[in-house]
Amino acid sequence: IMSENFLEAEILIHVSYGLHDRDGHYTKFVGTSMTSIFENTREEITVHILHDNTLTPDNRDKLNYVTGKYNQKIKFCNVAQLMPDRLKLLAEKIPEITKGRFSIGTFYRLLMTELLPKHEIRRVIYLDADILVNLDIAELWQQDLQNYPLAAVPEIEATSNHMLKDKFLLNAGIVRVEDYFNAGVILFNLDKFDENFFRDGAQFLSNNPQCKSLDQDILNAFFAKNYLKLAQKFNAFVDTEELPAAQKIYH
Repeated sequence: IMSENFLEAEILIHVSYGLHDRDGHYTKFVGTSMTSIFENTREEITVHILHDNTLTPDNRDKLNYVTGKYNQKIKFCNVAQLMPDRLKLLAEKIPEITKGRFSIGTFYRLLMTELLPKHEIRRVIYLDADILVNLDIAELWQQDLQNYPLAAVPEIEATSNHMLKDKFLLNAGIVRVEDYFNAGVILFNLDKFDENFFRDGAQFLSNNPQCKSLDQDILNAFFAKNYLKLAQKFNAFVDTEELPAAQKIYH
């Protein structure tokens, strides 16, 4: 846990989502995840929505409504407008991104270091849209990152070893099984990312087309040997519609 001085200086929690809503139905999952945070957290929160032109005005209004209902704050960053060169690079390096089961929105987290002002925001919690927070998210926010670039839950713990098959990074010996982490819940230390991170990550996938977990593989290739391992309660996978009652972050 962070020191009292840190808590006094950093009472504002920053949370981020990547949002590409091809059919207009994805935004509701982000809104549900946001609501679960607001219901369980007293501290002031700013949500950063990293989106593109698929976010409709109606869905944007709905996210604004949810945030305002809990007296919290939300900011929208249109990646397509702010960083078209980055998306062009991604399309050039990984043309299959528009055809696979992964949404291009999942890559937007890799641009947080460029989209969010480092001098104002030193850390941010990234969440996938299929996350429900059943604890005070300040507990995650207060984890002592020390000099680590990020904190995450190892995949072997998050998914009980059910999603480690056919991982190129593991089969190639690039990352150890016990170190490979799930990227659905990450506490980022923005100070530890340089301006070339996105470009280097896109190049890594271009050089290693065997990677099927895309941005998660980028993060693991770069940081699996140097990250803070979090307890399983911060990213616990469930395969049932009935959410358990324990104080955890459910995926």
